[in-house]
Amino acid sequence: MTKPTHQDADLMLKFLQWGSSAGIEKSLNWLSSDDFINDYSKFTKKHPPGSKGYGHVVKVCGWYETIGTLYKQGLFNETLLFDFLAVNLRWERVENFTKGLRNTTGESRMYENFEAMAKAQKIFFDK
Repeated sequence: MTKPTHQDADLMLKFLQWGSSAGIEKSLNWLSSDDFINDYSKFTKKHPPGSKGYGHVVKVCGWYETIGTLYKQGLFNETLLFDFLAVNLRWERVENFTKGLRNTTGESRMYENFEAMAKAQKIFFDK
């Protein structure tokens, strides 16, 4: 466990700014609403690709996947990242969506860094 640096904090703040300008907070709020359906096939019937709801979920998954990719490459301080973001909580919310999407598209690696980061966070806090 390494102590975060000012450079680590700066990177985190840049991601917050990017997320804010992309409207991530609105998508995160929508994901927590009753409009989000945890079953992939039911979700896509109500919110097909191209719909606002589908866009919210893809935005959240893409944002966390980007952070997960940088984390995987050692570019995010684990202590700061896991103290700041509720990665596992978000992953649990979208897990069925991503697995359904993987099955539908045949792309088994879709959002794999988001998933791996969520598993790492769980291990981090179970220490």
